[in-house]
Amino acid sequence: MKKIMLKSAVVALAGTMLFTSCIGSFSLFNKLAAWNNDATGNKFLNAIIGVVISPAYGICLMADWWVLNSIEFWTGNQVLADVGKTQPVVGSDGDFYLVTTIVDGYSISNETKKQTSFLKFDKENSVWSYESEGQVSKLLRVNADNTLTVFLPNGDTMDVTNDAQGLQQVKAALNPAIPFMAAN
Repeated sequence: MKKIMLKSAVVALAGTMLFTSCIGSFSLFNKLAAWNNDATGNKFLNAIIGVVISPAYGICLMADWWVLNSIEFWTGNQVLADVGKTQPVVGSDGDFYLVTTIVDGYSISNETKKQTSFLKFDKENSVWSYESEGQVSKLLRVNADNTLTVFLPNGDTMDVTNDAQGLQQVKAALNPAIPFMAAN
């Protein structure tokens, strides 16, 4: 009896260690809740719709909990990313941009100049690139140790940490005329 209890405790402990922080984003459940919240302009009608479709909440919760969150945890990718979502942005140059999430990155449309460029992530090589008017420029590679290899415009590369200090180093390398402490 003690051996069975010990084995059960070891399995339970191993399970908790194996699935620590496997919470995930619950993206399917949250998308349903967001839709339900904005289904009509009337919050009381939205509440009635929520009661009527309540079984769908349980199904979405279970699908998220057992499948989608596990995939997200082990691969690092959201299965239901907001592909197609567009965000308007006014740039520091005063131009108006539309940034749209695409499968492998972002499409950036400069509505003022009627130009479109892309920020794309190559999963196989862990490289972010910038594409504009048929020209592709590598920006950075995410290394296995979570450092970054930055591809500089002059053809050189530099390895930096993936934090504010690494950003400061890149800024200093791109504009050496600015003192290091003032480059923020």
